[in-house]
Amino acid sequence: MGKDYLYKMSGDELQSKTIDFLRFPLIVGVVFIHTDFSDIVMAGVKQISFASYPIFSHIFFLFSKVIFEVCVPLFFFISGFLFFYKTATFSTEIYLQKLKKRVRSLLIPYIFWNLLVILFLLLAQTFLSGSLVSGRNKLITDYSLLDWLWSFWDTSQVNSHLNKSLPINSPFWFIRDLMVVVLFSPIVFILIKKLKTYAVIIMGLLWIFNPFFYLPGLSTVSFFFFTAGAYFSINNKNFVSGKRPMLPIVVPLYILLVAAQLFFLGSRWWVDLYCAGIIIGLITTVSIAAHFIGKESWRTNTFLANSSFFIFAYHRLPLVFIIKFLFKVLMPQSEGLLLFLYLACPTIIIVLGLVIYSLLKQFWPRFTAMISGGR
Repeated sequence: MGKDYLYKMSGDELQSKTIDFLRFPLIVGVVFIHTDFSDIVMAGVKQISFASYPIFSHIFFLFSKVIFEVCVPLFFFISGFLFFYKTATFSTEIYLQKLKKRVRSLLIPYIFWNLLVILFLLLAQTFLSGSLVSGRNKLITDYSLLDWLWSFWDTSQVNSHLNKSLPINSPFWFIRDLMVVVLFSPIVFILIKKLKTYAVIIMGLLWIFNPFFYLPGLSTVSFFFFTAGAYFSINNKNFVSGKRPMLPIVVPLYILLVAAQLFFLGSRWWVDLYCAGIIIGLITTVSIAAHFIGKESWRTNTFLANSSFFIFAYHRLPLVFIIKFLFKVLMPQSEGLLLFLYLACPTIIIVLGLVIYSLLKQFWPRFTAMISGGR
């Protein structure tokens, strides 16, 4: 029968279905990335030291710091692809139209969800027991007008102990950086038109030389992967079709890269392995999804796909509270209990998010669409 029977649908259809299918699993990966017990502080006391739990720490690192690290770059890639999808030219009028759409899909949810977190933190600091709050952050009631403004962009300007430039709803650094890249999209378009593949290579080298470069709104990861996705759209290339035949090569290569990242942790060349792992991991993820979707073994669950933005937007603060609550109740001091919590906490948050999203969609569909960027 040959291999053609595996891929009955057209290339464009497979590409579209692959993008839709990946939305929810990638968000699940993001939630696991944030299920981090290394800095759980209650009433000023750090709860556990990873050095005391080597099995748990290795499993946590394998998934949250290696395998799931591909999720955000892949989201930037897909965002770049969709931004320029079927855009043959890029006039000022088209640019302004796209910016107008991103106000609804990015800016309005960005303002809403950051404001909501500020209000919830205000309630938590006012009414919850001191054992469930860290005690390290400035009280919302003590915020100046400038603090309020910074909380939407870079909370390290408000709380000096923070070493990352994140908005108060920390996962929204992705939306913040994406909005900045979108503002620079005419330059991305011109670079790709003029330099072709070299534009992607240049952005890629900037990322490889400093993959963890983050200024508020400017990051090498956002520009590189957004540009890479844009390259496929602008040049009318199907990024799924080209990856399907690579499956037998990229899967074993990715496994080797993951193993190498674990083995050489702390070495000088670990960052190079990390970057290679992200790129090959991205190709592997798309290849596997396309393979099984093409065989019609996997199908997109529309409800889960549509809920992805809501889960992303809502999960961080509830996740922190559920982790702290369960730590206070269970007081984990064993590898097994920590592993159980590592699975249980994100599962509880995702299931709860799906229930809330379903209720909101049922009773307040327009409001839900607004806070989910029209999704």
